Amino acid sequence: MSATGRAPLVRDGPGVAAWTALPERDRALLLWLVQGDVVTAELAALLAYGHRRIAQRRLARLREYGLLTGFWAANRQRPRGRYAYALTKLARAQLERLVWPGGKPVLGDGAIETVSPVIHQLATHDLFATFLRAVDRTRATGVCGWVPERACLRLAGGFVRPDALAVLRVGDRSIVLVIERDLGTERGGTLPEKVRRYRSLFARSQPIEPLHVGIVVDSARRLLSVRRILARADQPTGPIRVWLTTEQALVADAHAAPWSSPGGAERRTVDLEAHWVGDQWPLLGPGCLAEGDSLEVLDERVMGLVPGLAWLVR
Repeated sequence: MSATGRAPLVRDGPGVAAWTALPERDRALLLWLVQGDVVTAELAALLAYGHRRIAQRRLARLREYGLLTGFWAANRQRPRGRYAYALTKLARAQLERLVWPGGKPVLGDGAIETVSPVIHQLATHDLFATFLRAVDRTRATGVCGWVPERACLRLAGGFVRPDALAVLRVGDRSIVLVIERDLGTERGGTLPEKVRRYRSLFARSQPIEPLHVGIVVDSARRLLSVRRILARADQPTGPIRVWLTTEQALVADAHAAPWSSPGGAERRTVDLEAHWVGDQWPLLGPGCLAEGDSLEVLDERVMGLVPGLAWLVR
């Protein structure tokens, strides 16, 4: 049965019987989508359901309930595309009232809340999936916080617009990595201007530990091209460190992947300079949305916990 004529499952609060009747994993995924925006069956399986077929069945049921819409996402860069799901307009409005009972925060300075096209968001989510799969609990190494693009808009009111922000743990060290996912469509001065904005923003802050801007590209050829552009235009100052790598390198080994600076220096992921974030955060891995308290390290609350970023959260 379609959602036509059906009363919404989510209304004004968490006490609504139909909402609480949903399995916990469904509710966690729906709440994550308030800021994660889009999900594939593969990613949903990794985050919450364990198996792709189970994820497909649950996503289909949530679509039947009128909470999700499904669509084929493709463009010239990704002509084969893939099937994705997103919250319906009504479900998003209702869930936002659960997330922000006092009203959704608005961006300052007239900034508009817009996010990248679906293909670009899915490419960034692929990096999140790569880090989740790479978790190494025996060495206490892996991702322990990940902020998707829409939540990153709360950083400086949209003055900078990261595609994601990651907190990585390597033993007792923490690395803060701002993600810029490049699909090869940006030309000229776009990337240098993004880097200039990061440097300008943090030049006004009190001295802090390094913050890494990681630009992830699709190929070694693109990496060399972007590195040349940045080497000509960038003026390294302050706590910002700029690095480039390829998606293939991260998929091969997310923790040992080589990152290169515009100036030619190289570091592995685990060797990037640390940024103190207080107590060690628990690692995230496959099934993280099934863990009751994981959502708080998957949205804008992460930025409020990271020294050097908290003053910028709006």
